[in-house]
Amino acid sequence: ITLCSSSNGNGSSNGNASARIEKVTIDRASGIVTHSGRISATTTPSSLFDAGDKVKVRVDPDRRRILSECHTAGHVVDAAMSRCGQTFPPTKGYHFLDGPYVEYRGTVPPKERPRLLELLKTAFQDLINEDIETTISTLTKEDAEAECNRLAQNFDLSEYDENAIRVVTVAGFACPCGGTHVRSTHELKQRGWGVTALKCKKNVIRVKYGTNSSS
Repeated sequence: ITLCSSSNGNGSSNGNASARIEKVTIDRASGIVTHSGRISATTTPSSLFDAGDKVKVRVDPDRRRILSECHTAGHVVDAAMSRCGQTFPPTKGYHFLDGPYVEYRGTVPPKERPRLLELLKTAFQDLINEDIETTISTLTKEDAEAECNRLAQNFDLSEYDENAIRVVTVAGFACPCGGTHVRSTHELKQRGWGVTALKCKKNVIRVKYGTNSSS
């Protein structure tokens, strides 16, 4: 995302300020959204953004597309784990291009890891080929609890203060999520998304995934 100055609160331009936003995070407790990035080299201190400034936002469609695929692929890992009969609670998802992975609480005996890895790879590709539509709903906390934890107690929704929770269902696996996704699992096929590795350490299972070019 690129932000460029448009005008300030009084309607006058504030110069050539621009910034490339590389990460957006939200503090659930305060509701504050933080945009992190870099100020362009041509931006001078006197032309930095001020509170009340109006800006123009430009989104890089190609990067947005691949990041959406990356995020959806991470959810397909969850669905693949479920399809393989694994109910480890997911604890962390890193859905960025420099080494995406999903972590779960638990462990897999060393002798069983190669077998599970192969099963996950197969299940992931089966889910892609089944062309399963992504659905997004806004549910009450009670309904989200029932939907996201219907197979196992995977998600702690007590951290959500609000009663309206955004639930994304990818490949039939529902979870609370605020991210951007592709329309169906089949859209992960062209770039060759898939599971690449499985590691266990200190009661943490990490499943890595990526594209044909990154594996």
